Amino acid sequence: MDYSISIDDKAREWLKRKGGVLTISKFQAAHCCVPGSELWIEFRKPENESLYEKIVQEGITCFIEKGLECKQNHLHVKLARSPFFNTIRVEGFKYF
Repeated sequence: MDYSISIDDKAREWLKRKGGVLTISKFQAAHCCVPGSELWIEFRKPENESLYEKIVQEGITCFIEKGLECKQNHLHVKLARSPFFNTIRVEGFKYF
């Protein structure tokens, strides 16, 4: 699947300080009655790159697990801040 990605300036700078790599995977969590899925975000290359789409944009390398679906083939990456830590938020995926 072809994706387009937009990365906010603050998120880009933060990712560069973390090494410039963003890996997005599907995470399966077993609940008591209903299986749940979420996104798993890491700041390193995946072990098996062949299972991922690789997109390089403005110094950031994004690995997106094959099979994840986007709402309109576009993802938006931004920095999410809290009083205690910062992390990356990815918007645009269909939830499973």
